[in-house]
Amino acid sequence: MAIKPRIETLLAQLNERVLEKEELVRLALLSSIAGESIFLLGPPGVAKSLVARKLKFAYKNAKVFEYLMSRFSTPDEIFGPVSISKLKDKDEYERLTTNYLPDAEVVFLDEIWKAGPSIQNTLLTVINEKKFRNGKSEINVPMKALISTSNESPAHDLGLEALWDRFLVRLRVDGIANKDNFDAMISEKLNPYEDTVSEKITNEEYKEWSKGIDEIEIPANIFYVIDIIRKIIQVDNDKEENAGNQMYVSDRRWRKIARLLRTSAFLNDRKEVDLIDCFLIKDCIWDEDRQRDAVWGYVCRAISEYGYMASVDIKGIQGELREFKTEIDGETKIVTDERLTVPANAQSEYYELVMRPGNPTVNLIRQSDFKKLTNTDATMYLHYWNKNYQKTEPYDRFGIRKGPSEFSVFVDDVEFQLKTEIKGAKRQITKMPQPGIAKDWDEKIAGFLERTADMKKHIELCHSKDREHLRSNLFVDPSFANFVDNHVTAAIKEIEKIEIEIREIQNGYKTIKEEEVVIND
Repeated sequence: MAIKPRIETLLAQLNERVLEKEELVRLALLSSIAGESIFLLGPPGVAKSLVARKLKFAYKNAKVFEYLMSRFSTPDEIFGPVSISKLKDKDEYERLTTNYLPDAEVVFLDEIWKAGPSIQNTLLTVINEKKFRNGKSEINVPMKALISTSNESPAHDLGLEALWDRFLVRLRVDGIANKDNFDAMISEKLNPYEDTVSEKITNEEYKEWSKGIDEIEIPANIFYVIDIIRKIIQVDNDKEENAGNQMYVSDRRWRKIARLLRTSAFLNDRKEVDLIDCFLIKDCIWDEDRQRDAVWGYVCRAISEYGYMASVDIKGIQGELREFKTEIDGETKIVTDERLTVPANAQSEYYELVMRPGNPTVNLIRQSDFKKLTNTDATMYLHYWNKNYQKTEPYDRFGIRKGPSEFSVFVDDVEFQLKTEIKGAKRQITKMPQPGIAKDWDEKIAGFLERTADMKKHIELCHSKDREHLRSNLFVDPSFANFVDNHVTAAIKEIEKIEIEIREIQNGYKTIKEEEVVIND
């Protein structure tokens, strides 16, 4: 039986008269069906609690627990009071949990960071394992949805990292922006406690769906996108300017993210996760509000540049082409390098010293004197000329000796290089390949082109399979599908560039001439 039409109806009913909160409603429902918690960040009075109260109507006969936290809140108020009779008669410390959090299916905790450590520590196990230690026994918590809210992210110095990590979906919630929507909001009647939802999820369905979610496949390209996002995060974390703004995504969180993607696929009546589901990651990995834009960039980049490239080995074929060109050059080209670096002649009998910029004269040393140099200073003359190599002053005496390199000298302990020039040439002799070798190369070319054709076919096949539902995902903005389409176009162009290179290689050895040329490089 198709589930997607039911979820679509359910979302429409939950969104009724809830303005500009469609994303919040769909992510709250998705995370609850996935069995995950959601955190809403935003100022007071922007309908965070309204959505939480509406969500309970998605589940048939759901028990609800709602509480506004403060620093004075006690565990009794959240988990239930201690049973006086059991404590008195049996000396057992046990809470009466009926109608409290351990008994609820939908939980809403407002201003969660204000709760004390005893409440927060207990919540760790409740959220992650759906277990509550009550006296000597451990009871299962039937909680499907936990929505928590605050107008601030958790402080870094209060030891809240473990609890913060438990909230998988994190969403920024703001007030109504559209004027017409705002006018409707302040004028229309809306009772958040009125149940207007007829399409409800039963406990039996919830359990059955949970099993189905675990069977959803995760294709290789989805793992690849996730790996790319992790690498991008690590690269940014390693940058010096981000030393105080590290982003941490635990292994536990990545596992939960994978299940959230599976849940999206399942509720959209698919058997495997696709690229459009991956956009949900953007609401799962930021720690601070200021990181949200960066995270959006990470996710878009991973999907738009690498989405269908997991099984397309672009780098592999490029490496093979480099080796193939080396093989062709070895058979068809012989390069001889007769070039030598020698001191440049200046006025036939002198060598010129390289002077510092701005020096008004050309300083020359007689070639015969240069050849006599040793590692010991000898008194020799430098001759001065102007820039047009006309003598200005005859000479000056200096202590001159060999420098550390072949074409350098020390003049009064200051090192100078001689101007040099290259004599000779680098020559290339080309020859046509033997017919048998050329035939082998043609076969390699055909093999390369067959592989690139298969690459394009694979990408187009994956995209055509996804295309029909890329813009109909119940939980992702349909415009995000443009990133997937752009990725396909870019990937095909990249492969076509390789095909052009392959044909250029073939044309090169087929049109080669027997000749000798001087190479200028």
